[in-house]
Amino acid sequence: MFRLAAIIVLIVVVVLAVRAMLASPASKEKSELGATDMVEDPNCHTYIPKAEAVRIKIQDKEHFFCSEKCAEEFQSVT
Repeated sequence: MFRLAAIIVLIVVVVLAVRAMLASPASKEKSELGATDMVEDPNCHTYIPKAEAVRIKIQDKEHFFCSEKCAEEFQSVT
């Protein structure tokens, strides 16, 4: 009985070790960094990752846009 329990524990440890080694770098990076910061485009109200947003400063306030087109449309209205 002891041998069976030892074999099961060994198999579980090996499976977990292999899964950890084969995990993709992107999934490791996401889990280490946590959730991505999202921002809302004030023109079309689309949510986009802050790192990918087009940034424009208007009257000392930074605005985030999904594209150059939305940024231009927003500037023409304000």
